[in-house]
Amino acid sequence: MGIHYQQSNIHWNYFLSIEKDFENLSRYIEFTESNNNTFSIELARLLMTATQEVDVIMKDLCKLVDENSTADSIGGYKAIINDKIPEFNNEKVYIPRFGMNSKPWSAWEDANKHPIWWTANNKIKHHRTDCFERANFKNTFNAIGGLLLTTLYFYKKKAEKENGVEMDWMELTGMLLPKTSLYKLNNDYYFGEVVAGRNDW
Repeated sequence: MGIHYQQSNIHWNYFLSIEKDFENLSRYIEFTESNNNTFSIELARLLMTATQEVDVIMKDLCKLVDENSTADSIGGYKAIINDKIPEFNNEKVYIPRFGMNSKPWSAWEDANKHPIWWTANNKIKHHRTDCFERANFKNTFNAIGGLLLTTLYFYKKKAEKENGVEMDWMELTGMLLPKTSLYKLNNDYYFGEVVAGRNDW
């Protein structure tokens, strides 16, 4: 008997696999501010994987909100996102289990800045020997949070373009299954979930 498949949300599944690997690190690295500068090969792998996936999805997100977009670099993405989705930069991500929160894209509020974790990825990629300490816990946390936001906005804008109507955040987070096990956005994006944060990074 044949197996029937529906199209999978490949970017969502990829995010969940990165999140799970990061969650597993909590057995070896305490998720606390005093470990912000802890760095390792595994953190480097996750930081670089998350940032490269952001690059992939950002191209498509920019095309969804601007059909003429040819953006293929961080500066190009920034210009389109700031113009078309200005609220993006102020979005917070949380890890309620450890009382953590941050705004991974807040650097884009400054005309001359890019996220520290994005720059860290480039430094590690091109100057690993000299810059390996940038593969730290704080940068990795923010890179994965930045990926979560990029992925969710991609699916939201994709659904809105396909259906011709604005999509409610609760509808989106209810549609993307399975749910995240570690990262969350704010309470208003979920049915009946309470998110608490403590530290802004």
